[in-house]
Order: sequence, then C-alpha cells, then structure tokens
Amino acid sequence: MRNWLSRCVRDRDWRCRVGGVLALVLLIAVGVSARIVRSGASTPARLVVYAFSTQEEVMEQCILPTFQEAWKAETGQDLTVEGVFGPSGTLSGQINLGAPADVAVFSTLRHATHLQVGRRVHSESQPVVISHTPMVIVVRPGNPAGIAKYADLAQPGLQLLHADPSSSGAGEWALLAEYGSALLDAGDQAAAEAQLRAIWRNVRLLGASARATMTLFELGAGDAFVTYEQDALLARERGVPLEIVVPSRTIVSRHVAVIVDANVTSRERPVAQAFIDYLLSDVGQQTLSRYHLRPANLDGEPFPDILQPFTVDDLGGWPQVYDQVVETMWREQIEPSLNLEPAPTLLDRGE
Repeated sequence: MRNWLSRCVRDRDWRCRVGGVLALVLLIAVGVSARIVRSGASTPARLVVYAFSTQEEVMEQCILPTFQEAWKAETGQDLTVEGVFGPSGTLSGQINLGAPADVAVFSTLRHATHLQVGRRVHSESQPVVISHTPMVIVVRPGNPAGIAKYADLAQPGLQLLHADPSSSGAGEWALLAEYGSALLDAGDQAAAEAQLRAIWRNVRLLGASARATMTLFELGAGDAFVTYEQDALLARERGVPLEIVVPSRTIVSRHVAVIVDANVTSRERPVAQAFIDYLLSDVGQQTLSRYHLRPANLDGEPFPDILQPFTVDDLGGWPQVYDQVVETMWREQIEPSLNLEPAPTLLDRGE
C-alpha cells in the first residue's frame, strides 16, 4: 500500500493522487472477501476486467492499481489485474465466444443480458448499475452550426460522425437520444422516426466505439457527433478543441458490471466480488465521479441538472426499444441506405 501511495504522490494526475489516499478506505470494502482467502494467500490471484472503451483512463490510472494494492495489503495475496477495453457490444460478443473476462463492465444492460443468453453469466446473476452519464452533442469551437438540440443535427449540409450501433453501446445510446427526444417532445412515434431518419442522412462516418469516434473528431473529421458527457469532458481536459452541447431533453445512459460466472472458479470469486463491491463503495464511486461519471445512485448527485432527462425505461425498456429502434428502424431501414464516406476523404477535407 505504501508503494502505491508513494507512486501517487509523484503522479501528476490529481485524480490518481486522491485515489491513492482513498485506497486506505478500500481495505474496509474488501475485508469480508479478504478473510475468505487468507488461508490461500500464498497462491497468486489474477483478475481480468473487460470494460467499454471510455473507461480506460479511470480503470488503468486509478481503479485497477488501487484495488490491486489494497487487496495485497489486506490479504497478503499477490494479485495481477488486467484490463481489456473496446466497444461494449464487441466485448460482449468476445466473452460469449470464450474470452477470459472475470468481470465485465458494459455501457448497456443489454450487453450483460447477452452473456446470460450465451450462458456465460447465470440467469439468476444480476448485473449491477455502477454509473450513469448523459448523452451530449460534441461540436466544433464556436458551434458554427448553432446546434442546441438533437433536431438540429438534421440541418442540411452537416457532416456527422456516429458511433456504430452494431458494435458500440454509445452508438445505441445515441440512437435512443435522437429518437427519444422527439418522441417525448411530440408524443408522436412518426415524428420520432422522421427525426432519426433525417439525422442519419447526415452521418458520413462510423466509429467502432465512442472513443474511436472521438479520435476521428480530434483528427478533423466531421462537424458534430453524439457521445457520452464523460468522454466529451475527458477530451476537453486533454486539450481537444471542442464545445459540448447538452440538449434540454437527453437520455441518461446507465452502465453495469457483472461477474462472468463461466470464467470464475469458487476460489477466484471472492476477488471478483470484492472488485464489484469496490466499484459500488464510496471510494469507487468518488473515483468514478472524478472521471466525470455520475453515480450509481442519482439521488443528490453533484453534477449540473439536465432540464428534461429521460431513461431507456421511459421508452419502454431495452427489449422493446432495441427491437423497435435499433433492429427495425436502424438496422433494417437506415443502415442499408447510409451514405458513408471513407475516413481519409473527410480528414483530407478537414471535416
């Protein structure tokens, strides 16, 4: 533990320094599971965490190393923690095909449910919500197109980027934001479908994940795109020239963690469960909030309020809205007629 704290003192990232101090509190969170494994502390343990792309910084810089050191300090057991990051839907598919994840952190509940269908997670196992983040619109400095709401993304001549709903949870959340904002404003499904189609007529380039789409924007492609508030704020902190538009009505995405039962032995389960407990602990929640994620429990959350937030439940829940919006509207009607351009074309034009 002292080694981790000393590294954090030297670390220039203030989030990591605070995380190192709070790691002392983490010992309490892992204590119950730690007592279970003390008898086998001489045998090293390994934890593999798969997490969607925008969680790489918070996991690699703070959560994984802090948890690793705290586990060692409490139990005496050496622990190796590995992180694998990518599009949420892609990770879910890889785990179903046998990828060695012990814990998965997904951007949507649907991707965790996919593991239950694939019998990688027991049907009685319940994924837990660990964080939220609203969807926002990222635009160029000065907001030259005057974008204020999702309907503005349909204006003629706009060049839009979009996370790919086929692989990315962010792509699915963006679809629901674009569709749901019109549905709840007008109370009319036809108006919502019309807005979604109009927006997608301007989509010129798909990124495999939220982070890949942000990278394309950093390189000069596109005028705007819809993404997580968290990733937009992290990009702004990195010095990416952008502005963040928070529509008055937007969806709040909900992220979950789950133990992959098929990959975790009875001996490995205590450390996997302790990791989930850590994410939900005060220490874990404070760490996530320093990386701009809103807490698992939104009551009294410290972020500025959104005027008219909505959730996937307001649209009928994941099974209904996925079938209606993602599968029927996007995959069957919109995707086949997309007018995409090769990435080099947009980049060469400075768009």
